[in-house]
Amino acid sequence: MHEGDCAFTRIDHFSELINTLRLPKQKDELRWVLCDVDSLPDERFNALYTIKEHYCRENQQLVILLSENNISLFFALHSLLPEASWLLKNESLDNFFKFIEGADSMPAEKIFFSRSLINYTRQKWLARDFNNSISSDDWWLMEEIFKGKSLSQISSEQKIDVRRLSRCKRGLMKKLNVKNNVELFNIFKCIVATPCV
Repeated sequence: MHEGDCAFTRIDHFSELINTLRLPKQKDELRWVLCDVDSLPDERFNALYTIKEHYCRENQQLVILLSENNISLFFALHSLLPEASWLLKNESLDNFFKFIEGADSMPAEKIFFSRSLINYTRQKWLARDFNNSISSDDWWLMEEIFKGKSLSQISSEQKIDVRRLSRCKRGLMKKLNVKNNVELFNIFKCIVATPCV
């Protein structure tokens, strides 16, 4: 490859993504790995932890693509992958090109956020509205409950006080303004849903 050349590869399976993240880079190669949250396996929290084990590498930039329906998970996702860059899939073309130009002109270790995510974060800071953001603990607990586990079973398996789990679940229900488990499941399914293609 000559200087300035680019190569693109599409990966259809999660295992291929992990294998790509593990690959040794070529000399002077800058590798961009774009990962669509909607395309991750059903147990997304575990998938993200697997990505976390492999993505931090010199000259390798992980860009997480978010859809509008999972923007409320941004803070939870960012806490898991703090060195990734972030792009909203429905970003305007103008903002998308600014994201690419800025990323291309800066060092590989620089972290980038698309304009809409910057605005979203700024609004949360100005409103001091972090209490309504879904945390990684909230997300993990909901995935465990979606597997059909009771709080007692999760408590026993993970060695976590069931009262703590109960507080976490009640807090999540308050954040999402729901009154029962059915409403909670329906809303959370919408947040983490994989869109139909």
